[in-house]
Amino acid sequence: MGRLLWPLALVVTFCVGWAAAAFIGTGPAAVKEAQQHETVTRLQQQVDTLQARLRAREELAAVRQPGAGAPRFGAASASDERTSAPAAARDGRPQASPTPMPAVSSSPSRTTAVSPAQVQAALDRFYRYLETTNDSTAGRERWRQARELVDELRAMGPAAGHALMQVLSTGNDTDERRAAARLLGQLQVAQALPLLKDVIERDIDLLLRRAAAAGLRQLQTPESLPVLERLVAQPTEDRFVRLSAAVGLAESGRPLGVAGLTSIFDESTNDGRGRELAFRALANLKDERPLPFMRQLATSQAEPGYRLQAIRYLSAQGDQQALATLQTLAQAPNEQPSIRDAAAQAVSVINGGKK
Repeated sequence: MGRLLWPLALVVTFCVGWAAAAFIGTGPAAVKEAQQHETVTRLQQQVDTLQARLRAREELAAVRQPGAGAPRFGAASASDERTSAPAAARDGRPQASPTPMPAVSSSPSRTTAVSPAQVQAALDRFYRYLETTNDSTAGRERWRQARELVDELRAMGPAAGHALMQVLSTGNDTDERRAAARLLGQLQVAQALPLLKDVIERDIDLLLRRAAAAGLRQLQTPESLPVLERLVAQPTEDRFVRLSAAVGLAESGRPLGVAGLTSIFDESTNDGRGRELAFRALANLKDERPLPFMRQLATSQAEPGYRLQAIRYLSAQGDQQALATLQTLAQAPNEQPSIRDAAAQAVSVINGGKK
């Protein structure tokens, strides 16, 4: 597959050169120059991402060869050396000196100059990550390798954020765009907010929109919270997009987050889509905010497993307001023995071990 994509890379590279001359004689000079620059930049970014993925595939294929050792992701590789070398040394063509490009940083108020070579090195790491997670032959080892690559991307700082945003904005492969969206959130690239928001609002690919919402949830910035609130408040929005938004708000201490999670739990009664995820997010808060929901759930007609977990949550929080309800459950002859026993134990715990 990788060898078949090399001709495609050559075609896209040719398009970069073609685009540079495509606008000659059309429109005002300023408009023509701006359009030309934008087109060439976008095509060049597509070439960079495609070449990075091809290198990652070739390196993974080499590792699979008999006698090959385990991949050393922490060490400098041949591809890193290629991306660090001047372009003229790689292909013999004269090149202008690379201009440092503005890049993202961990602080919205600060930007850092990042060189094209640094961005290319980050792209190589990203595509190694993508190929590793997609490699079904590696078993559990692939997840360890994937974690190492994420740590390397995090250590690369602004260059990694710039590379991931480039993949999300110019990539043609939905698999890599989804991975980039999730990693932008995992690495908490604050400057990715407008891009993630645009994907959620405009893209027609539902899985990509869900990945962008998951990334947006993890940003945890003041600027991202109003966006999450608008998503939760839209009842026609996809349930898993709203779920990610509600989790992000709940983790940030916003009341709308808990309300959104309880609403999603209730509306998923019939089809079950997102029900377990919504409950798990509420249970993971481990504070008093979900207590009203847990009290109601304990006496509801929901699945016994959810009721049992709700009773245990009330017990762990020492919820005095739930004592009367729990005592009733413990003595109800028509309740299942598991529910009665759990309620009785919760009453004992809340009362400090007294029967």
